[in-house]
Amino acid sequence: FTGLAQQPLYLGWLSWFSLVPLIFVLNRLESLKEFIKAGFIWGFVYNLTVIFWLAMNIGTTPFIGLISMLGAVLYCSLNCTIICFIMGMLKFRYSQNWFWFMPFVWTTIEYIRNMDLQTGGPWTSIANTQLDFLTLVQNAEVTGIYGITFWLILLNVAIFNWIDSPF
Repeated sequence: FTGLAQQPLYLGWLSWFSLVPLIFVLNRLESLKEFIKAGFIWGFVYNLTVIFWLAMNIGTTPFIGLISMLGAVLYCSLNCTIICFIMGMLKFRYSQNWFWFMPFVWTTIEYIRNMDLQTGGPWTSIANTQLDFLTLVQNAEVTGIYGITFWLILLNVAIFNWIDSPF
């Protein structure tokens, strides 16, 4: 759902709760290896749905375009793998409230990734999903895209917490 929330489908509202299933999956995992695997799978599917257009947009043969796009998807998936790896370490250290660190970890990794185009660039930022909501996205004037990303991840974590322990 997070990938579908990206443009041009106008489904940005999906990102308000689309990470909740990922958090439920991470909550069930027991080893760092499982966190890495889950992060890579989630990152691969997300990035494939977000940057699929690279295969048709780079001015080369379809085969080379497909290989380039898959390479970019694999490379960009490392960011989600790192996020889940760090979240796994935090879960083992803070077993009850580990998920509240997710907005900080995700936003930090996204910031580091966007420092130069070789590490993914801003194409895959979660904040891009909110372009259709002008009132919300205008907060980026104050916080940048990272404030929007932080808010979206925090909203997902709060929804997870409410579902997991409603009282």
